[in-house]
Amino acid sequence: MSAQRCMSPIQAHTRKYYQPTKTARTAAVLALLHGHPTNLQITLIKRSNHPEDQHAGQISFPGGGVDAIDQSLIACALRETEEETGVPCENIAILGALSPLYVYASDNMVYPFVGYLSETPSFAPDPKEVASVLNIPLSYLLQPEIISTTTIEVRGFELTNVPHYDINGQILWGATAMMMAELLSIWKKTSS
Repeated sequence: MSAQRCMSPIQAHTRKYYQPTKTARTAAVLALLHGHPTNLQITLIKRSNHPEDQHAGQISFPGGGVDAIDQSLIACALRETEEETGVPCENIAILGALSPLYVYASDNMVYPFVGYLSETPSFAPDPKEVASVLNIPLSYLLQPEIISTTTIEVRGFELTNVPHYDINGQILWGATAMMMAELLSIWKKTSS
């Protein structure tokens, strides 16, 4: 959890930003790793500009809200990944879970999972939800120089000194950056 907090856009320790409401929606996302273990890549999506999506245009892990058909949080993460990216979920091995994270902006309690495919999958993104699929080498994300701060305007609010990953000129920030920080922290500990 402390690895997540270092990338939090809200540095103040205001409880409301971290404490789920009684009406928070349950959601699950998947950090999909693929390729040879010495050259792993991770899949992210750039969300399409759908007017009802509070995270429209942002970079995120594939995922979404739990539906009645989902038998578990993992089932939700896999289903949403297949729907958004076109990658068949039966081929994905679940490696584990990251720390759950409350997302204040959309009132979602998000449960992140880590999945693995030995080969780079073929992607067929759903254009209603996904503008593009990004496959980023973990080695790139581990470079300290891609972490910086910036000012971000979102829904009429200006956030200053927002920590983010610069992914080839695109900004990975917020909840996804927080989950990514935890994943990279675990990866560094286990691969050293």
